[in-house]
Amino acid sequence: MDFKRVAIIGTDCISASIALGLKAQKRPPEITGYDADPVAADLARAEGAFDRVERRPGRACQDADLVIVSVPLTSMREVFTVIAPHLQPGCLVTDTARLKTPVMRWAEELLPESVFFMGGHPVLNPTIVGIEPLEGLEAASADLLREALYCFTTPVRTSSAVIDAFAELAQVLEAYPFFIDVTEHDGLQAGVEGLPDLLAIALLRATVDTPGWQEMRKFAGYRFAAATEAAEDAHERHTAVFLNRENILRRLDALLRELVRLRDLLASDDAEALEEAFTVATEGRDHWIEERRQGLWGGERAVSMEHVPTIGEQVGRLLFGDITSRLRERQDRSRRK
Repeated sequence: MDFKRVAIIGTDCISASIALGLKAQKRPPEITGYDADPVAADLARAEGAFDRVERRPGRACQDADLVIVSVPLTSMREVFTVIAPHLQPGCLVTDTARLKTPVMRWAEELLPESVFFMGGHPVLNPTIVGIEPLEGLEAASADLLREALYCFTTPVRTSSAVIDAFAELAQVLEAYPFFIDVTEHDGLQAGVEGLPDLLAIALLRATVDTPGWQEMRKFAGYRFAAATEAAEDAHERHTAVFLNRENILRRLDALLRELVRLRDLLASDDAEALEEAFTVATEGRDHWIEERRQGLWGGERAVSMEHVPTIGEQVGRLLFGDITSRLRERQDRSRRK
């Protein structure tokens, strides 16, 4: 790893864990941190994640070989604008946001052409972190990214040297670099992030402040709170849903069809079909929970690199789609003749 100076803009569990992972190397880089909340940045320094803290994001980025931006999506564009004049030519820049299309667009628009940006999204290994959300710096650890799937979305015309550098960053943290098309990434996120947010809002609008809520609220407990938890941090979640609206609309159409189907089963007094719907859905959830317990890709006790395409295969898919796989199949058939 050739990084000598690293800047981390934004202090949270993921960015602090990345910093701790880098500091655990034999020749760790000097890491400068910044956070809009000075207390959070100072706490990360006290925990050993940062060597020093700056009070301005631009100053933190000066002379950095690598800049990691880990701020809410609602702040990302502003941060890119602020740090752009302070990035040295040739430095690598990435982020940790869960939505990639707008981030890629802002980076192309605002960051100088002399730097190399690649979208980043670490997906933590559930066999290590479980299913509960990680919150606060107290959960940060150098081991948190071990066997994680470190997703990268690559701009067009990215050189192999830059791809290798970001892949090495993931591997240094003991994560698996996984290069994925930005549209595919955000399409997948629409189902597991966007739909739960909309469902929580719909449930609240159908209950809270409606006739009968004053009495209904007396019965609301853990299940109602858990089902509506996604409505917390409304501004951030609203922004993510709106920016990913094209993908979410497709998922939402599928959800509406299922809701209408369930409504029809209730209206037709079809108890048997309704029970089957519940059973099939429950089995699907149980299967997913078991896969998470076993590892990211299921079927194994732990994550294995055998399930992750090589970097060359991943980049080939991004550039040529299924052409490489078809050529490989044709070569295999030729060998068998």
